[in-house]
Amino acid sequence: MSAEQPVRAWSAGGFAPVDEPVGATIAADSWLVADGRVLAWQRHQLRFADAVAEVGGDRLDAMAAVRSAVELAPGEGRWSPRVDLTPAGIRLRMRPAPAPSERVEVVTAARDPRRAPLRKGPDLEALQALLEDESARAGREVEPVLCSDGVVAEGSRSALLWWQGGVLHVPAPRIPHMASVTAAVIAELARLDGIELRQVAARPDELEGAEVWLANALRGIRGVTSWHGGPELATPSRVDAWRARLDALRIPATAARS
Repeated sequence: MSAEQPVRAWSAGGFAPVDEPVGATIAADSWLVADGRVLAWQRHQLRFADAVAEVGGDRLDAMAAVRSAVELAPGEGRWSPRVDLTPAGIRLRMRPAPAPSERVEVVTAARDPRRAPLRKGPDLEALQALLEDESARAGREVEPVLCSDGVVAEGSRSALLWWQGGVLHVPAPRIPHMASVTAAVIAELARLDGIELRQVAARPDELEGAEVWLANALRGIRGVTSWHGGPELATPSRVDAWRARLDALRIPATAARS
């Protein structure tokens, strides 16, 4: 058991420490708690519960586990609670979160290792290996953009969104990609602003001149500054304002008790 990331096992009474590693991941979810505040944790709760139910687990039990995990996050610092459904049950690790970053470079992935693209968990190790391989090939850290039948789907650990002509674009539902909590919140804010949202199938070259974002719960919105071997992109000019909007929506994790 790691001293930095002790493992806790879930039972109806809550999480208790166990001296064993996390086993094979069947489903997983994670989120950011920054100084005791969290964005849209209920959406993470529902996503994990749906994934657990999809593989035959107890949906209500999974919801209770996420609620308990949210409450256990420290009130200071940046933390990333991660829940895993394993063959032995639900496990929790309270991981230190990395420092925030607002910019990222990407590359079109040379391969797509996903086996379960609609469920977070089973592909996490393979996607991390892909990120490491592509970064080594580029000579710097880059996030691979996965494509399905030649059209963009998502980053290896992030949702993909882009702006063209004042319109916000996301991959069409028919393109296999993870349902992102952060991207869903961004889309909801765009609709409230009256911004047109288009769900499209686009090849990487069709993003030429676009402002491209990667977004996930842990890192928030990051503007793509360079697409190695891919389209020339616009300078990310909207990132700071939209990151501030998401930060303003964070609520105390203690609200999980109410």
